[in-house]
Amino acid sequence: MTGLPRGSRLLLGAVLTAFIPDPAAGQADPGAALARCRSIPDNAARLRCYEAAAPPGPQVKLPPLLEGGWRLVRTQGPPGEKDAVSIMHTADIARSDVGLAGLTVRCAEHGTQTLVVLVTPLPPRARPQVTLRAAGKEARVAATVMPPGAALLLPPEADALVAGAGPAEPELALEVVTDEATTRGVIPLTGLRAATQALAATCPAR
Repeated sequence: MTGLPRGSRLLLGAVLTAFIPDPAAGQADPGAALARCRSIPDNAARLRCYEAAAPPGPQVKLPPLLEGGWRLVRTQGPPGEKDAVSIMHTADIARSDVGLAGLTVRCAEHGTQTLVVLVTPLPPRARPQVTLRAAGKEARVAATVMPPGAALLLPPEADALVAGAGPAEPELALEVVTDEATTRGVIPLTGLRAATQALAATCPAR
């Protein structure tokens, strides 16, 4: 996952290690564990269930949960560079295709940037079209594939739609269309405002 933005790299690693049981780890019935977690209606409780079902062995250490299941991730930058800071949320597994890992909002030079994170990287030349629906609004945008391909950087109009979603709109519907496939899913937005405030308070000074 070299080259992927740090916050997105952690999100994808969290999905792959904490939410997808590894049969080689000796778990008796990983399918049953996933089914039990998937049936939990509360997002935060379901997330903790997936974490508890993770196989033993090397793990991505996850930051504490914020309101609504968001996580504030701060990764120390190399000498001379600022830390990378982002908030992230995994997709609602019960209502999303397996290829959708989640959503991350990261500190940028001017404000924030929103990225959709996939499980399977796209080719560098892919031109994914992303449709977002939230708060009664819809936007279809062209995303930029970030090397090595698992994170899709959305343009500012998508940032505005996500940021404008309030308590009355508890989720974001996503559709990522490429020449090869269409990936759909839902990202819970409960707690987004509080998570965004925590992010703004933590972003490195520019």
